[in-house]
Amino acid sequence: MTKFEMRAPDWLSVKDALERVLLSADPLGEEVVVAHDALGRALARGVLARAHLPPWDNSAMDGYAARAQDLRGASRGAPVTLQVVGETRAGEVAGRAIGQKEAVRIMTGAPIPPGADSVIRVEDTDAEATAGQVKVFSDSDAERHIRPGGQDMREGEEVLRAGTSIGTGQIGLLAASGAGSVAVHRRPRAAILSNGDELVQAENFHRVTAGKGVPETNTSTLAAGVTLAGGIPMLLGIARDDPHDILDKVEEARRGRADVLFTSGGASLGEKDLLKRVLEEAGLQVDFWRVKMRPGTPFSFGRLKDGALPPLPVFGLPGNPASSFVTFQVFGRPFLLRLAGHERVHRPVILGRAGEDFVSPLHLTQFFRVVFRGDPASPAVFRTGPQTSGLVRPQGLAQGLAVVPEGAGEVREGDPIRVMLLDDLGIGGAEAGYLGE
Repeated sequence: MTKFEMRAPDWLSVKDALERVLLSADPLGEEVVVAHDALGRALARGVLARAHLPPWDNSAMDGYAARAQDLRGASRGAPVTLQVVGETRAGEVAGRAIGQKEAVRIMTGAPIPPGADSVIRVEDTDAEATAGQVKVFSDSDAERHIRPGGQDMREGEEVLRAGTSIGTGQIGLLAASGAGSVAVHRRPRAAILSNGDELVQAENFHRVTAGKGVPETNTSTLAAGVTLAGGIPMLLGIARDDPHDILDKVEEARRGRADVLFTSGGASLGEKDLLKRVLEEAGLQVDFWRVKMRPGTPFSFGRLKDGALPPLPVFGLPGNPASSFVTFQVFGRPFLLRLAGHERVHRPVILGRAGEDFVSPLHLTQFFRVVFRGDPASPAVFRTGPQTSGLVRPQGLAQGLAVVPEGAGEVREGDPIRVMLLDDLGIGGAEAGYLGE
């Protein structure tokens, strides 16, 4: 006779479950890395500018540095003639001060010579048709085209604060501020363990073709998710439905100094759903089990306490591929980003238009795997296919997770619908392209 475990579910809302997960995510310790190796990391300390930038007032144009008072009234019919007394380029010293009716030939980025308060564009002059003299045909450049020193940053000013995620723009800012190295939070080590006698890895795929197993997809999916969230995946493989095998795998995570353990499978109440029970006997304290969501209802979260070692956060992800995928995106990814010290841990959400009806049970928040079509400014949102939690293909095609929140029940075709973007590589979008082409 099949034996089912009896356990009272917590039935938390998605919002409450996420809050409880993130409350357990204290940023990890810091390490110092070369600035260009900080890409994807989060700053553990703020970064201060080491100098004024620009270091001095400089020219925003190629042209002539002059005094505004000498340019007043200049026009095509009545040009002003200035004596050209020098030249300065970017990286050179400004040179001597200019006096009345004088100008200095200047290049973009070059320091403004003392006495000048304007840069005249070359196109508003005769470009020194007569050597040593320049005729100015307009006074529109008076008191213009000078970039003040320190406009970008000033020495000692904080340019990036702790918790900032380092992307391509921030890498350039680190270089500009003079930061050769920076303190960042350590990358979290995430152990990944799948469970189930029926699971088959790629090298034994002949068992799938013979109808004797199902492909094990959660490990590779979770490892990719961990990597793209800035973590370091530790692959524990598949634990069979045997308490000793499960405990051996968990001990491997402990020896590897994992910061978090993601398990998939064994999350429900069947006779062979051993994982949670075995972990509880080993010291797992379950914070909650079951969330009002679809897919992913039997999700759990807790901490494994084991002697002198720090408590190990444990995510109990359901075994079905869609359930495992969605619960990682909703709960696991933000947790990892918070461990890694990032201030911003949630995926971007856009407002699209439902391209078809999306119907969900009133008591659940449902996450639909979707694609975008049409105008990227207001894309139409469509399912990627059947939304059964055991299917893998719909998540492989998905550009986002459309959300029908608890209590809403349905979103009709043409109505607004919120979509969590899944575009880790920044190359997605609606079919029309972002330029409307």
